[in-house]
Amino acid sequence: MANYSGGTELIEKFAQDRHFTSTMDFAEFLHSIEPARGVHAWRQAINRWVKKGNTFRDFDVEDVSTTSSRVYYDNNNDNYIVMLDITDGLVVIDGDKHRSMKKAYSDIGGGLTVDDMSRQFEMPSAIMSEYIKVNKWKHGMQPFTDEEVINNTLDDMVDQFLDIRKMEILKRAEKKKWRQIEKDAEQYLLLRENLTDSFLEALSDHKSAPVKSRNMKIDKQYAVVLSPTDLHFGKYGWIDEVGSTYDLDEARERVLNKTEELLARLPSKPDKFFVGIGSDWFHVDNDIGTTTKGTAQDMAATPAQILMEGCDLARQHIDLLRTVSDVELIFMGGNHDRHTSIMLMLYLEAYYNDCDDVNVIVSPHIRQYVTYGKNLIGFTHGDGKVMNKLSMLMAHEAREKWGQTTNHLWFHGHLHHQQMRETAGCLVVQLPSLAGEDRYHARNGYTMSRAGLSAYMIDKDMGLIGSLFAPVMHDGE
Repeated sequence: MANYSGGTELIEKFAQDRHFTSTMDFAEFLHSIEPARGVHAWRQAINRWVKKGNTFRDFDVEDVSTTSSRVYYDNNNDNYIVMLDITDGLVVIDGDKHRSMKKAYSDIGGGLTVDDMSRQFEMPSAIMSEYIKVNKWKHGMQPFTDEEVINNTLDDMVDQFLDIRKMEILKRAEKKKWRQIEKDAEQYLLLRENLTDSFLEALSDHKSAPVKSRNMKIDKQYAVVLSPTDLHFGKYGWIDEVGSTYDLDEARERVLNKTEELLARLPSKPDKFFVGIGSDWFHVDNDIGTTTKGTAQDMAATPAQILMEGCDLARQHIDLLRTVSDVELIFMGGNHDRHTSIMLMLYLEAYYNDCDDVNVIVSPHIRQYVTYGKNLIGFTHGDGKVMNKLSMLMAHEAREKWGQTTNHLWFHGHLHHQQMRETAGCLVVQLPSLAGEDRYHARNGYTMSRAGLSAYMIDKDMGLIGSLFAPVMHDGE
């Protein structure tokens, strides 16, 4: 039989928060929480704990006949009058409050602990504990008082029960959402602290290599959004199976060559480049080679090689842009690389820590906003269920900047083909992808979008004024 430890902690935790009619009742409850210890063993552990001088706040429930005589319902005034030892007298509770308390204490209505009840209903915990005991409430009870059952029809009771269940579902969903938000925030802060410190330490003697600026004329003030989203670095496609080869070397060549093409076609020197970080830059997100949600992928290398070489390729790409103008990097976490794109962001923050011409906006938020002149520009990957309300989200999440700007633009990827649409005061630009196909795309016929890289020119006053496209050309084209 396996040894079990940690029982005392569970006993102490639930002895003060729940009500049990007997030691056996308590033991059966603990067994349901931790079945590694049998009911008999739990009962012995409880008895040993009590013999050490510990007491239960509300362990022994008085005889039914005794407690029943201590609770009186005043029907005329809708009050519950309860005799409590701790107050040496009567406590009068409004009927609505009493009914709400019973519902909240029941598992159906929330299963609150004594301390939770005390806080929610503003009653000292000692009084709340005896009040619950005298009323013979248990977490497993039905949530209605006898008076409610008598005075309401069956249909009314069913409706009330359903309302309680709906409200409890909403409460639990909200709690779960906030627990996840807090968990994600803690994980991000821990990741940033650990990774940034590690990167800065590893790069302590590093100085970013200077780049040779290109001679370009300075004409009108404009910026360029040039973001190789959905590169899927690490994806593998075998030519015999998907029609063309896609591996690490091919991805690297596409990024650098197509960026060079676009830079050569710019009409003049821009004020700056806006570049999204992540947005499915990596094909996989962990050591077992799956996406963030766990979908297995065809890979051209090990996850470690993909991560390390992908970070270096991002640096090469940024250095290429630096030869023309300043670069601003904006996080765009993708559905393939939600975690590794954060690593990339922190790596680039550390690498360009001493560079005046590279600015890394360090934030894990799924939607990012920047301004340029009279332009408010939003960046997001493009997955999820919010794509039809991007304009409303921008107006809400960046409300101050929305009112200060004339032109409102969104840039996103995810779907691997170009598209531009105007909706509710926003111009929404869907970015193309440089990636090749793998088996999944080939077998499902997702092969008709032309791969390439785009550059979007944004005038400081007039907004989007033009775009350039560098398509991937295959043999024979």
